[in-house]
Amino acid sequence: MAKTENLEYQDGFDSAKRTFYIAYCNKGEGQYLCSVIEFEKFTLPNGLRVIHHYDPDSTIVILNILYNCGARDEEINKTGFAHLFEHLMFGGSLNIPEYDVQVENAGGSNNAFTCNDYTNYYITVPAENAETAFWLESDRMLQLDFSQKSLDVQRGVVIEEFKQRCFNAPFGMLWHHLRSLLYKSHPYQWPTIGLKLEHVEHATLEDVKKFYFEHYLPENAIMCVGGKIDLKETIRLTEKWFGSINRTGAANKNQYAAEQPQLEKRFLEETDLSPDPAVFIAWRGPKFADPESISLELFADMLGGSESSPLYLELVKKTAAFSSAECFYMRNLDDGVFIIYGILNAGTTHAEGEKQLMDILKRTAAGQFITERNLEMVKNKTSTHLLFEHTNLLNKAQKLCFFENIGSASLINREAEDYLRPGFENILELAATTFNQDHASIVYYSPKK
Repeated sequence: MAKTENLEYQDGFDSAKRTFYIAYCNKGEGQYLCSVIEFEKFTLPNGLRVIHHYDPDSTIVILNILYNCGARDEEINKTGFAHLFEHLMFGGSLNIPEYDVQVENAGGSNNAFTCNDYTNYYITVPAENAETAFWLESDRMLQLDFSQKSLDVQRGVVIEEFKQRCFNAPFGMLWHHLRSLLYKSHPYQWPTIGLKLEHVEHATLEDVKKFYFEHYLPENAIMCVGGKIDLKETIRLTEKWFGSINRTGAANKNQYAAEQPQLEKRFLEETDLSPDPAVFIAWRGPKFADPESISLELFADMLGGSESSPLYLELVKKTAAFSSAECFYMRNLDDGVFIIYGILNAGTTHAEGEKQLMDILKRTAAGQFITERNLEMVKNKTSTHLLFEHTNLLNKAQKLCFFENIGSASLINREAEDYLRPGFENILELAATTFNQDHASIVYYSPKK
């Protein structure tokens, strides 16, 4: 039997309600709107963790499955396999030769995405067809229908995607170039689509079988069942369809080679399909679980998150040097990445563009251009975004799986408060110490002739 674990709810939560309600998170002098997600958890004997979120107002049921396996789990000479599997998982399984046909017959839809940290699949069906979703997903977890034909078809799709995204689009090789500078040991040194095209081109049936049986295990997966289906029925269907999957293996320990601090400037100059030259500057930063990662994300939003931000006003509106300029902080489960970049107008050299980007970055970190009011506005925007995000059943299911994967699904109910915690002075101090030009990774792009 599945073991059930109840969520410990925040104070003031009405446990009689089977969905979230709007609450207030107290922080400092004010109150901010937040939302609380109710859920329950149980685990099958084979190790599959299941999160149940009941939504009586929904007419659908969603099964979202996160596999704790991403591009960082690939071998350096066999990259792109996690993304290849995203495609292979739709090529047919042991008892279901045409997955998409069955989904369409049930009136449902499905999709998936891969990142460096994990791979996520979801299927949505009308509530009355919920069992169809359990049947389809369990058969893919039980065993794919490995065939040379399926591999050839999906490999061809991935190869074309690689060519279109990387070879035939402006800044298509950006992540290859930046990651090669930022990471020297960690498998973040290649993007999700793969380090080299030939890795996927030369993938054999034995290669993909090995990857599947190592990573696509019940013990290495988290499933969220959300929508108009109660806990009792969720447990029954989960045990019926997933309980007999007993493939041996172990959960991913997520242990990777650590990066040493970058104490030197790293530089790369390349040509690109973009009609205009560009400068990209990047630094590694703290991992997702580190509160400082939120601070850098908030700083990036203050610096360049809108057309009223310093980056846009000072470099695009007030000068003729840039046609656009942006920045962002990408939070990863391991080291994150802060990127600031600008597309240069004619007459501006790469060196001048780099200098101006660094100047606006340093001056903003020193307290120019922004005040505590800017931080308050960014926090309000983030709180509103999270609030509306929690009105979408698929978003809730995916985030519940994500937070369970990094520690506990209950972290979803602390997310809004985590964004409210950083103080203005602490954020500026962190930014000032992080963005050292002598420790930056820089890419200059020139248009291909």
